[in-house]
Amino acid sequence: MPEQEYTEEQEAEILQHVFFGKLDNLPNLASKIVRIFTSSTFTDTSMERNSLMQHTYPKLKEYCREKHGLEFQVVDMRWGVRDEATDDHKTTELCMQEIDNCQRVAVGPNFVVFLGQKYGYRPLPTKIEEDEFRMIISVSDKEDAKLLNQWYKLDSNNLPSLFCLQTVSSIFTNFTNRAHPRLMEEDQSQWWETMGKLNRAVRVAAFALLQQGRFTAQDNHRYNWSVTEQEVVRGILNAKDREDHTLAFFRHIENINVSLLRHSMKFIDIASKQVDMEAQHMLSDLRDVRVPATLPESSIIRYTVQWSDDDGLNKTVHADYLKDFIETFYRRIVELIDRGVRKQNAFSTNRVYTEILQQLHVVNNFSQDFQGRTDILERVRHYVQGSSKQPLVLWGEGGCGKSSMLAKIASESSSWFPSKQCTPIRLIRFLGTTPDSSSIGPLLRSVCQQLCFLYQVVDNTIPVELSQLINYFKRLLEKTPADKPLCIFFDSLDQISSADGAHSMSWLPPTLPNYVKLMVSTLPGIFNILNTLRNIIDSRENFIQIKPLGEELGKTVLKVRLYREHRTITDEQWALVHERLAECNSPLYVKLVFDEIKLWKSYTKTQEKDLAKTVSTSINKLLGRIENQHGHILVEHALSYITASRSGISEAELEDLISLDETVLNDVYQYHLPPIRRIPPLLWTRIRNDLPNYLVEREADGVSVVCWYHRQFAEVSHERYLANPDTRRKYHSQMADFFLGIWAGRPKPFQFSDNQKRMFNLTSTDGEADRKVPAQPVIFTTNNRTSNVNSSTIRYNLRKLSELPFQLTRAQREDDLYNHVLFNYDFIHAKLSSMPLNSCIFDYENSLEFNFDKEVKLMSDALRLSSSVLAADPNNLACQIIGRLLPFYTTCRKIASFIDQCESIGLQHMGLVPAFNTLPSPGGPLVYSLEAHQFAVYGLEVVSAGQHLLTVSNKFIVFDLSSGDIVRIIDPRIEGIMTYLSVGPDQRYCVTTTISNQYIICNLLTGEFILRDYQTPGNANKTQVKSALGQQQPLDPLLGAAVSNTHFALWTSKMYQVYTNKGELLTCQPTRYHIIQIEVLPGPEIEIVCRSEEVRDDQEVPRDRFTIDYYFITNSDHSNNTIDNNEQRCLTGGHKNFHSALVLTRDKRRMYTCCEINDNNVEVYVNRPHPINYSTERIWAFDHQLFENKDRIFSFILSNDENYLMAVTFKGFKIFSFRSYLWKTCLLPGSVRNIMSGTKRLTYTAAFSHDNRYCIACVKSTVYVFEIDWGELLVSLDSHFGRILVLKGLSTGSGGNNYVITTGMDKTTKVWNLENAREKSISISQMDKAIEMLHISTDTQIIMAQTRTQLCLFDMKTGHIQAQLVASQHGSIYQCTLLCSNGLFGAAAESGNFVMWDIEERKTTFITPIKNIFQLLLHTAETMILVVSCEPMSTIVPSATNNSNSNNAQIGQIVRAISYAIPDGDLIYELSFNIKRMNEPKKTICTTDDTYLIFIEEKKNFDVLSLYDPVTGEHMHNVKLNYNGYKDIISMVMIPKQPFLIGLIDVDKGVVMNVRDKKVHLTLPKWSGQISSDGKYGLYAPTRGGLEIFEFRNGKVVRTLIGKVAEGVFDVITFFTPTNNHVIYYHKGKRTIRVFRSIDGRLIADMRCPAKVRQAVGTYDGQALVVGYEDGAVQMFLIVDPFEQKNTTYLKEWRQQQLESMIEPVQQEIIDKQPELNTI
Repeated sequence: MPEQEYTEEQEAEILQHVFFGKLDNLPNLASKIVRIFTSSTFTDTSMERNSLMQHTYPKLKEYCREKHGLEFQVVDMRWGVRDEATDDHKTTELCMQEIDNCQRVAVGPNFVVFLGQKYGYRPLPTKIEEDEFRMIISVSDKEDAKLLNQWYKLDSNNLPSLFCLQTVSSIFTNFTNRAHPRLMEEDQSQWWETMGKLNRAVRVAAFALLQQGRFTAQDNHRYNWSVTEQEVVRGILNAKDREDHTLAFFRHIENINVSLLRHSMKFIDIASKQVDMEAQHMLSDLRDVRVPATLPESSIIRYTVQWSDDDGLNKTVHADYLKDFIETFYRRIVELIDRGVRKQNAFSTNRVYTEILQQLHVVNNFSQDFQGRTDILERVRHYVQGSSKQPLVLWGEGGCGKSSMLAKIASESSSWFPSKQCTPIRLIRFLGTTPDSSSIGPLLRSVCQQLCFLYQVVDNTIPVELSQLINYFKRLLEKTPADKPLCIFFDSLDQISSADGAHSMSWLPPTLPNYVKLMVSTLPGIFNILNTLRNIIDSRENFIQIKPLGEELGKTVLKVRLYREHRTITDEQWALVHERLAECNSPLYVKLVFDEIKLWKSYTKTQEKDLAKTVSTSINKLLGRIENQHGHILVEHALSYITASRSGISEAELEDLISLDETVLNDVYQYHLPPIRRIPPLLWTRIRNDLPNYLVEREADGVSVVCWYHRQFAEVSHERYLANPDTRRKYHSQMADFFLGIWAGRPKPFQFSDNQKRMFNLTSTDGEADRKVPAQPVIFTTNNRTSNVNSSTIRYNLRKLSELPFQLTRAQREDDLYNHVLFNYDFIHAKLSSMPLNSCIFDYENSLEFNFDKEVKLMSDALRLSSSVLAADPNNLACQIIGRLLPFYTTCRKIASFIDQCESIGLQHMGLVPAFNTLPSPGGPLVYSLEAHQFAVYGLEVVSAGQHLLTVSNKFIVFDLSSGDIVRIIDPRIEGIMTYLSVGPDQRYCVTTTISNQYIICNLLTGEFILRDYQTPGNANKTQVKSALGQQQPLDPLLGAAVSNTHFALWTSKMYQVYTNKGELLTCQPTRYHIIQIEVLPGPEIEIVCRSEEVRDDQEVPRDRFTIDYYFITNSDHSNNTIDNNEQRCLTGGHKNFHSALVLTRDKRRMYTCCEINDNNVEVYVNRPHPINYSTERIWAFDHQLFENKDRIFSFILSNDENYLMAVTFKGFKIFSFRSYLWKTCLLPGSVRNIMSGTKRLTYTAAFSHDNRYCIACVKSTVYVFEIDWGELLVSLDSHFGRILVLKGLSTGSGGNNYVITTGMDKTTKVWNLENAREKSISISQMDKAIEMLHISTDTQIIMAQTRTQLCLFDMKTGHIQAQLVASQHGSIYQCTLLCSNGLFGAAAESGNFVMWDIEERKTTFITPIKNIFQLLLHTAETMILVVSCEPMSTIVPSATNNSNSNNAQIGQIVRAISYAIPDGDLIYELSFNIKRMNEPKKTICTTDDTYLIFIEEKKNFDVLSLYDPVTGEHMHNVKLNYNGYKDIISMVMIPKQPFLIGLIDVDKGVVMNVRDKKVHLTLPKWSGQISSDGKYGLYAPTRGGLEIFEFRNGKVVRTLIGKVAEGVFDVITFFTPTNNHVIYYHKGKRTIRVFRSIDGRLIADMRCPAKVRQAVGTYDGQALVVGYEDGAVQMFLIVDPFEQKNTTYLKEWRQQQLESMIEPVQQEIIDKQPELNTI
């Protein structure tokens, strides 16, 4: 494809042109393929072409794929074909078309000619204009004229009329009859003889006409020239930019022995056993004159070789020539490819530009044949020019022309903006046609990038997370200016992937900003998209149905298309067409009819070409015709591969697949042996040519692929070729073998037929041949050498990553699928690195649909749980999988294999390896833990037919239940949080109330919301009062909301207001008693439950008394005016008194409650008409007693199908079945009790599962699951770390899953699958609050972790909590802790006491009361503990008002330091000093070798260092801190190996002080105290980003680990490991831990943390890192440098010991069960 080079200004203009969506003068698309047409004569270059096919083309294919990511294809129309005779005479025409295709799509070279001394085959003209043919007949003799008239027939359907050469088989009927080889050979021989006569006849006539002056020399030449010359003229002489795209290889053979006709006729033209001089003259003119005159000499490669009587040329005699030829060919082609890639425009690699350009070309292709439908165009024009603020929807059945309609609208739309100052923008996406238009995330990102360019917004601000991306897209639309109106076109919404909730249409803006119009199209009934759009878009005028064309318009379309093709049909043929159009006239059918009738000749009898009546039969008829023309086997297999592909298949891949298909090759090569066992390219080219526009090219996985033009073609092809399961598996299996690369570089066996064995004199039917198919590595790595710098480029094999899982799954080859894909680290890591995470998870879920495997499910769930981490950084794969699936190592073979790969191959990506299972594991009842909220989640609803989860806190967050991904975030930017959520029955609207007395009306379909302050009449300015704490509190706080489809109600304690869903207030009514609950009913009408007595929320009463009432809603502004016919309206129910609990059926016909008469017995009331006022009133009438009950009932809950009733009691739950009329009691365990606290409610955190098998209840932070049939507690689930606030059962739409959802004070939303309730949950030991201190003892293999309320010991091998150290039975508050390095003793400051622990015995050895401890310090070889505390120092100040009263004023603090002996707590000494009131005491340090204890004290308003003897407590001396630049000290640091040096750290620098000499030793700007254990190196780690290692003795930077990049101002944790081999760096903003090798600065790990890191410490041997998190988790990671053998060995030994300890309990369990098994 010739690429024009542009200046920067021209490139900018082109970008502007394309991004604005202009459709005229579109640039060509950047090619993804190198396609070269090779031209030569049929026989003379077969040796060279075979060598190229065998050696060079595979190398070029590999080069293009690995170096440039391009496909490589050679079009050699003569290779592998026995002769050039074909039945339909289309070979020459196909050659010309293929040259055009190569010139159109190829990067770099597109045409290479091999010319020797043979001019070659000179074909008959297949079409001759009528006048010209009659001239030929006029000068022909009678015999020639008869022959010509026999073989040429007049086709008057062509404009102008033509005489067409008839197919050979129309006269020689056995010409293609393979069933009778002898008859076929006879007819073929007769045709060759006849063709010779025809050639002589037309050439003689042409020469005669030339002599008569009726033909020009060029006219005469047209009847004489060879196919090769025609190709050279088209490929070189008439081509553009020949130097960049073409090569010519000329070979001259000296001393050809013409007498050896059997050989010489292959290399030179022979006529009558003599050299054909006419052909030689034409060849000489072409080769020696015209080509050199056109092509530069540098593009012509010449060879001279000697003739050999042994075949003329052969590989042995001419080996040197052949070697030089193929090497030169390879080198010159590579040069042209590289040049072509370089010359591609700079923006051709711009993905957004390419996407837009491809979409614009689709518009032009679709709109060029558009006819009629002016009524629809006019409606759309009115929409574009009108005031509508909502999208326009075109809908219709498949094949009705929606895409063409939308394309036509897009092409016409710019003319609908008449203003000259206006530059309209067209943003067009035909969904599903490209990777970036096939799923919602890439689609919106691409659209936002286009809008950013247009509106000059920096596109690096485009969010990655989907909900933020949706909001960003909608905000960008608001930037549309009046002079650049925007029209957006989204075709085929049904073609977008359902992933990420795309079919919910929540991403589509329902209300458009000014100057924006949005037009979409979709099918009806697919994914319910049309109905969803009808819910979102209010205006019915914005829905336009696209109907079939109609008979008349169908005729018009056909006539226009025929005219453009210079064709027509006869009246008789039109009659048949009219008959068919009357039955079916959809645009797709009309297109199929056109492609059929354009082939009709005027002499074609219509009964022979009958038209099918439907689209599907038309497609089948078309495919049948192709099979008859080109061979059933070849066509079926080729089209089967296309149909069986996931996203289409490239033509190079298709050739490779067919070349591996023995069935096809045995059919093609029945009668001759190919030089290389591959499919001849000509055969596929002929098939593709006969499927015009039905196989289309599109980009997929970075290459150009062919796929079916329309969905119905794929469906028909699938039914025709792949309906049989065994056949379907066979094709998928063969495609899987190809993408596995099984036959790359090795011969593939095949079988000759018995007939072939006899025909070719073979000794055996066994054969094998290398098919020259490419290898299929997961990653292509290319080494680049520039400026003496070696670098490598990595390209992922996207085709393999996409197709292989798909093919193996459908081939049902589970073992290969598991080994090569699903449990293959390299494959999964590569796919995560190059494709969206959802595509990877899809592979697992797709496998599960065909064959359920527990390990596949575990892997899928693990990836889903890790989605937020892996989507951001796939290098965390090993860390995530090991952390989650390690417990399954001993029982799951495939998972064990994957973990082994993670701990070997995976080390190249992640050098931190979890020492034990550190993350929640899949497989138990917990499906997801959704942690996107920053505050407690008080509201929860399941919406979108069970597909999505709506949660509220300070934001609305919608999750996809199938994936756990965030679908949408709506941020109303409120102060505080939302405390109540109510969703309308149709789930279009919801209303929430906030703690700040605001309410929010939110449209769940569009994301639009209204935020208002709640106002009561007369209190507009008195909504808040100050509480005792000084905070603003609502005077009358909102307690709840209720929503119907049209109205909603808000209520406070004694007032309710009713609004329309637009927020218009209808009424505001006070109540006498406290409102408990309101429901809005149709009418509008409200059902209100109130207390019937004055009771405080915290007041305990024997029973709660309530009333239920019903009221119609009237507009309070017109309260005196009754609604018309109000007397005819009937209330839903009547007044009723009850107590304790109440629940009504959905139809309001039955009530279950407790009545005063029968105490706590449960009674049933039915809704009946009032006996007197039956037309306007109804009453609740007693029906019967349900069951006797003595326990107090807190709440009633009905199952979703209303077949079960749950009564919540103090000790548990009573479940009543309306089917059996029996009840079961479910008791809570132990001392657990149901307690109703706070505001009285009729609801409770309990629910039924959707199948009514389970009762689920939440008490505090625990979920209890009961089995209803037996009333037994099945399991208790403890994954929440705070009180559970909401519980919901999922009744529909969850894919059959028995889900319940809980939210809690811990800010999480958890999804549970009750089907897995019996499965053992793998618990992760976790503490209740943030980790504040960590200590390690490698001697005893324990970790001591401290939070504010817990002190626990963790086992370093398992990560389990061994013990919790509790000195007080009432619990403690911990300030600080420590642990001896030998792990024998520890200490803690807890709740005003200092405690020493014997760790082995888990007992205290010493306790003494000391308040306000802020530091514990081990010193004197860990034999003593220094306890440092402080207490305020006060003085008495007389009162100004009364001398008898006085106040204590704090004037400073007393710091006390007491040294105790370990372990008995003997007091060694005590120190104390005073500090200023405003200063915080600084922590003490002990210098190296326990030389000094150093405190920062105050002496005469100066800070001084006070030095003490650590053993005796004796004061040694002071060091005054008055050096230059002194600032308040933040901390002191011990300097290793230097007993007299310490580091003093302030906000700007670190100062190294010699405390013995009292001098500043060194000043280190930016140093914050990190130093290696040998004292040689320090770390610079500023909060603004960057990390450097410097020499401590001079401050010189020796290694930069992280450059000075702007990462924001965030806290960091960084230190050397104790062995100094590695540097650990935690960045709070990125929430990642990075590990660098100290020796060379190489990054060996970059791990994303599950929560904020609070503490991190390395083990003394430098082999591990222990991390404590904000959520209370403690994790340990082995530091494994893949280049250090000792690290990898340590990992293997660690894991081996760990696994042995895991296996022992399992083996013991089996041994324990053996006697039982023997008994059985």
